[in-house]
Amino acid sequence: MANINPVQRGRCHKFGHDMYTDVQVMPYKYGALYPFDTEKLMPHLFEEVVPEFHKQTQPGDFVVAGRNFAQGKSHIQGFLVMAALKLNLLCESMPYKSYRAVISRGIAVHRRCEGISELVNDGDTIEMDFSTGRFLNVTTGATAQYAPVQKDLLETMLLGGTGPMLERWRDAHYKDTVPGSA
Repeated sequence: MANINPVQRGRCHKFGHDMYTDVQVMPYKYGALYPFDTEKLMPHLFEEVVPEFHKQTQPGDFVVAGRNFAQGKSHIQGFLVMAALKLNLLCESMPYKSYRAVISRGIAVHRRCEGISELVNDGDTIEMDFSTGRFLNVTTGATAQYAPVQKDLLETMLLGGTGPMLERWRDAHYKDTVPGSA
């Protein structure tokens, strides 16, 4: 993972437990209207919980949530917007299909951060080393140790998702057979 930094630092945007993909993350009606248009979807990310959430974020910020983040259907529209905003994600748990969708979009995520909700407040500056599992709340000094993210999953996340990861793999293995790669 040369040139890819597994340590991310940003502001915390704290959410609670039991957030449904098609309600609190991104209301389904917008995903149906604008399936892949991140500009039109962006104003609706977390709008049921924090209106105009997208205007409060900066690249590198963290969404921190409790248990069962993105439960229900694993529609990707909310994750597309999170990726476009370049957000990271820490949560206590999330369903496997949603986890796969987040990774495929290149969002740095750790989904087994038990007790993370008690370690942060909205607006805190936090840091996560996804390669070691070391968590630091820079604002309060609180720390925690979680399992590291599996190396190949972390690489996929930090490369920008499955598309860039597959392109990198193709270039490494089939450089001489790819048109225009000479």
